[in-house]
This record gives sequence, C-alpha cells and structure tokens, in this order.
Amino acid sequence: MRSLLAHTVDRPFEEVPRRSESHLSKISRMYEESGARFRAPLSLALLSVAFQEYPSWLRSSVKVFMYDRLVLDLLGAGLVLAALLAVWARTSRLAIAIFIVIAAISILPDWMAIANHTYLALWSIPVAILFREWWRSDLYAFYLRLTIGIVMLAAFSQKILAGTYVDGSYIAWLSINGSPTERLFSFLCDNASPDPCVYYRAISIFILAWQLCVGILLLLGLNSLVFLAIEVGFLLGAGVYADEMNFQILNIALLCIIFRYGMPLWLLAVCIALLVMDLYGISYFVGMVVNRAA
Repeated sequence: MRSLLAHTVDRPFEEVPRRSESHLSKISRMYEESGARFRAPLSLALLSVAFQEYPSWLRSSVKVFMYDRLVLDLLGAGLVLAALLAVWARTSRLAIAIFIVIAAISILPDWMAIANHTYLALWSIPVAILFREWWRSDLYAFYLRLTIGIVMLAAFSQKILAGTYVDGSYIAWLSINGSPTERLFSFLCDNASPDPCVYYRAISIFILAWQLCVGILLLLGLNSLVFLAIEVGFLLGAGVYADEMNFQILNIALLCIIFRYGMPLWLLAVCIALLVMDLYGISYFVGMVVNRAA
C-alpha cells in the first residue's frame, strides 16, 4: 500500500498533457522537416477546386445528364486525391497531372460558364508540372506573382469601369439585398435614402485602393512577410464579408507560394476548416447563432 502511494505521489500530474503536446510537436516537426510546409499551399489550392467544383457538378442538370453520379463522385475523389498527393515530394507532379486530366474532362468543356476563381486555378496550378521541384522554383513563384498582380489590377479596372464601386452604389445595394454578412455595414447609413452615404463610398474606395496597391506591389516584387500577413488578413475579411471563402483560400495558398514562405500548419488547419464552412456558407452559421440566441 505504501509503495502504491509513493508511486502515485512520484508520478507527475502533467504526464498526460505532456504526451499530447509532444505528439503535436512531433507532427509539427515532421511537417517542417519533410518540406510539406512548402508543398501544402498547392495541395490547399487543389482542395479548394474540389470544394468548389464537386458541389456545382451535383447541382448541374447537364453534368448529371452527361455523367453518371458514380463518375462525378470519382472525379471529385480524384481532386481530393490530387490534393493529398501534392503534399509529398515524390508524388507532387503526379497530383498536378491528375488535376490536369480531371480539368480537361469535367471543367474545361464548360469554359464559358465556370467561375472566375476556377479560371485562376486553371491558369495557376497546371504550370507547376513544368518544374521538377516547383516549390523551390523561383520562376514558378515569379509566374504566380505576375498572375495574381495582373488579376488584382484587372479586378480594379473592372470595378472602375463599372462605376458602381466609385459611387458606393454596389455596397449600398448589398447592404439592402445581400446576405447577412454583406449587410454588415447597413447600420452606417440610412438605407431609405436614394443616394449612397459617405460611408458606403469610403468602403468602396478602400476596396479599390486595396486591389490597386496589392496588384502594383506584387508586380514590383515586394517580398515582405508583413505584406503577406496583411494581405492574408484582408482576404479572410473579404471572404467573410462576401460569404465566399473558397476564392480567398485559393488566393492565400498562391500567395504563400509566391512569397516562398510556405504554409504554417495552423494556417493550413484554419483554411481547411473555412473550406468546409464555405460549403454551407458563413451566413448559414450566422443564422444558426441568431436563431439559437432568439
């Protein structure tokens, strides 16, 4: 009995937490030492395409008519498999090849109807197959930098030409007719007024200035981690506001490649969780919270 009590007293109470912490540390160390940190962004980009395309295939009457449901399931599983294979150095280029084949079969035939961010994925991901170790290629990172920079400037130009961002009318329209997250700024102005208030115009000008500055700084080759952190924060904020997180996750993944920083394990976990949430929409979860509170 005395020996049992002595053993109990001598045994540290922190033993169980330490084991769990060491296990997490081991996963983190393997993630860093294997170089998966630098390949994870492309894996996440592929996963964002899977989360974007597979649900749209199931909603498309044309896709369901042309392909059996089993074929659509296999194509979706193929995209997820490609995302997993992209993490390992030996199979990373194979993952890109799988993506190219699936895109040629199920995405490119609908090229007139696919979303803008799917175009960005098609323009960005397949090029990596040209490089044996794309995650170490300065040329591939430079290609992505030019691509994202031009896309940002093109988005800025489109908004200027449309005019609805310059006068704030688009933000005003969203504040009345948009989703719950898009009505986030509705308290700032009197929506009964026919003209957008100064706050809507200020928000619109901020968005325009942000896209212009990001496009220019990327094309100029700014390689600051502070810039990357700020841009990731803005993208996540934009994803919450527009209730369209998938596109933002794709951009974050590509930016991590551009800056040659890789993707920390915590950021990868957050992005995957946001992709799952995006299947339902952030507004869905906001509605759940509001309904429970009521």
